[in-house]
Amino acid sequence: MNYASVARVLSLLMLIVAGTAVLGAGIAGAAGEGAQVLSLGVTAMGIGVAAASVLLLTPSPKRRARPSDGLAVVILWWLLTPLATAMPFVFGVANSSVITAVHEAAACLTTTGHSVIRVDTEGWPTSLIFWRGALHVLGAFAVVVTAAGVFAAVNLGGPGVHKTVLFTLPETSFFDAVPRILVPVGLMFGVGILFIFGVLIVLGVDPGRALGDAVSVITTGLVHPDALERAPGSSGVAVALGTGLFLGSLGLAFWLPFRRFAWAGIVQDPEIAMFGIFALLFTGFAVLAGVAAGDALGWSISTLSTSGIPLGSPQAAQSIPLTVYVMPCLIGGSALAAAGGIKLARVVVLGQRAGQEFQQLGYRRSVVSFRFRDRELDERSVIGVWVYFVAYVLAVFLFLIGFSFMGLGFDDSIRLSIGALTSSGALIAGADGNLGLGSEILLIAAMLLGRLEILTLLPALSLSFWRG
Repeated sequence: MNYASVARVLSLLMLIVAGTAVLGAGIAGAAGEGAQVLSLGVTAMGIGVAAASVLLLTPSPKRRARPSDGLAVVILWWLLTPLATAMPFVFGVANSSVITAVHEAAACLTTTGHSVIRVDTEGWPTSLIFWRGALHVLGAFAVVVTAAGVFAAVNLGGPGVHKTVLFTLPETSFFDAVPRILVPVGLMFGVGILFIFGVLIVLGVDPGRALGDAVSVITTGLVHPDALERAPGSSGVAVALGTGLFLGSLGLAFWLPFRRFAWAGIVQDPEIAMFGIFALLFTGFAVLAGVAAGDALGWSISTLSTSGIPLGSPQAAQSIPLTVYVMPCLIGGSALAAAGGIKLARVVVLGQRAGQEFQQLGYRRSVVSFRFRDRELDERSVIGVWVYFVAYVLAVFLFLIGFSFMGLGFDDSIRLSIGALTSSGALIAGADGNLGLGSEILLIAAMLLGRLEILTLLPALSLSFWRG
């Protein structure tokens, strides 16, 4: 492993986090929130000094970085950042447990959005709301860049699942190709958030709430801790939030053809088409469960995006059976978006492969093949997707057993295990059981594992991965 490259890139990323904390401390100062000025200031100083020291003391790399080095950066970033960004959730709040603070930071970074923090005053400090939103943006940005760059390079999930025109493996250092991804992804998030924010302002939403909700839908998270309890307020706001969830859950699958004005590409993209099909399918399921058609459509889009922010009455989905509720969360959004879940691309690949098997039942000697985004997938690619699917199901089962041993009931264990792995904060919030220390630690592990796409940790468990 190229330790110098890994350390230097990780240090640069942490300096960005430190800069965000400085901005948060400034907001806390302007709002007169003394405890948050101290906690965010110390966070910025601690991260900044540590990252700068590593950057200055680490020599320039003597050999080029490889995709495995990029994967090491991703794993270390997801393990270290929740610890580094937890301090603001310790001071000035009612429950100052360090584990609870790490849980809050991990939930924001993974865009799960689940909150277990109680504040001392009647409302959340402005700076803590900013910090939650900033962590959502940082985490969502990391998810998309990782998918389009690192996962595409190490070929996780099979050819075509993560590949885009933004990334080709360079002959020089692996990290030389990453800046080409950063600008389009930054534009995607910036334009998306500003667009939804502007629409919400025009519709009369309070600026603070509008900005938080815009970040929530584009990152498919829950910035405001009370987001699950608030109705949109009007049909216009619901449509705006739904549009944001559509854009956030499809990510680069929508943005790349949109920026080229390739409208046919948007309509014909398999993930976009599948998102529409599943949205209508689960709307039908919700209507059968007794939910009004408008609320059913809102619930379907919200859960497919793995956000859970209500687009209608917050109580509307209470009549939907748990077995139906978890299905859209498990499917999730695009492989090139911040939404969690197994991802639409893998569902498309597995569905096409299953269709081939039925086709071959009567014609065993027939030769069949299929393509995904103009790339023909071979049997090895499909096996890779199957392995991921099996690993995902196994992870759900193991966390289900783990939560059961923590004394939680079956329904709560299902909600927590699937909700954490798919970054679905609404699913976790529906659990009735009280989270103890062990359950919180297990929940943090599940949220991070879901963002690491499960299989990425397998090479990290080998000593040869770190010695290479």
